[in-house]
Amino acid sequence: MPTLTLSPRAKSIALFVSIAVNVLLVSAIAAQALSAPGFKSRDRSAESRVERLAKKLPGPDADKLRKAFAARAGDLPAARAELAAARDAFRQALKAEPFDPARLEKSLAAMDASRTKIKQIMRSAVVAAAAEMTAEGRGHLAERGKRR
Repeated sequence: MPTLTLSPRAKSIALFVSIAVNVLLVSAIAAQALSAPGFKSRDRSAESRVERLAKKLPGPDADKLRKAFAARAGDLPAARAELAAARDAFRQALKAEPFDPARLEKSLAAMDASRTKIKQIMRSAVVAAAAEMTAEGRGHLAERGKRR
């Protein structure tokens, strides 16, 4: 049986084609993986976070969480507006000439306080709901809090 020998030029072409096909294949796999639902940016609003938590709870407990959040949701727009104003103040402090470190520190403290206020609103909803939940519902909340 005769053996096939390739010239150096044919070997170079075959190597180039092989590399090109592999690059295309890896690119297609990466594009598919990155466009999968798990890689999409998640809605990070308070409402969507509560809804994601509620979906993991038994029906009546989920309703209690939604109700507790709804009772406090009216406080969120003002807290969010405070956070937006604090972020604006932070940006302005960074741009200011002459630069004033105390002004920047004050804006950072305001951002921290605004974030804390939002967290407190969310925590109070969870605490109020947990006080009315079944042991099973609280167990689901506890499991949800574990790091992945």
